[in-house]
Amino acid sequence: MHSCFLSIRHRAKIGINQIRGFAIDSANNNKDVYTHGHSESVVRQHAARTAYNSAAYFLPFLKKGSTVLDVGCGPGSITADFASIVGPAGHVTAIDVAPGIIEEARKQTEACSNVTVEQADVYSLPYPDNSFDHAHAHQVLQHLSDPLSAMKEMKRVVKPGGYVACRDADYETMVGSPDTETFTKWKSVYQATCRQNNAEPNAGRFLYQWARMTGTEPSDIHYSNEVVLYSHEDDDFREKWGRAWSERSINSEFGRQAVEYGIASQEEMESISEGWRDWANNKDGVFYYVNGQVLIKV
Repeated sequence: MHSCFLSIRHRAKIGINQIRGFAIDSANNNKDVYTHGHSESVVRQHAARTAYNSAAYFLPFLKKGSTVLDVGCGPGSITADFASIVGPAGHVTAIDVAPGIIEEARKQTEACSNVTVEQADVYSLPYPDNSFDHAHAHQVLQHLSDPLSAMKEMKRVVKPGGYVACRDADYETMVGSPDTETFTKWKSVYQATCRQNNAEPNAGRFLYQWARMTGTEPSDIHYSNEVVLYSHEDDDFREKWGRAWSERSINSEFGRQAVEYGIASQEEMESISEGWRDWANNKDGVFYYVNGQVLIKV
């Protein structure tokens, strides 16, 4: 609990329109498929996220008394940090669409008297215009079939002068050594699976473009990048990353979907899992990738 105040067979076919780097399903009925799912290995990995290791670009704008909407809060670890930062005079509203993960977030933030956790859809937020000082989404837009609509909806509920903060990975930048073959196969399978779900796995590189498409002027957009590194300098961090992806490659929605969609065989997924496990056991293993980060001033 968080304390407060104190070789690939073939690529999937995508029957959607590709518009400027992301997928929009013209018949989107808000039935997005979450590639990661909420298996124990996924939730455990996501619960290691903090505001300090995952939202540092946004923290200078959080003040005591701020009100924040945390979109796609997952298990609530970042939410709890936000609650501590804004203090008792502030408030954090955390939302997700999956009932099970909402319960996890409630457990994580039960010591925070200034947090409300609710089930809500980012495409149709149940809040009036100008409801929050800021809105935040960490690794969310990459999983949506219509990230532009989600970004516009977040802007709608933020007060003038506030910020919409979004951070997403760019999976194409994910590289590792020494076993580059495993990572090449894994990355191809993962990206094809995401695109079969009408999602954009390289969302990080498109955040500025999407911000502009919401009608925001360049002077009101700050775009930045951050590299996440897994190496011997924090071997526990590195090993947990490798073991999590080893497990996720066969025992998560991603692993199941990849096989179900015909993107990879079960044997191929087991080989990828073994490669991740071998890398986790290799003290000389290195892996890194780029996150895109955007701050949109409303």
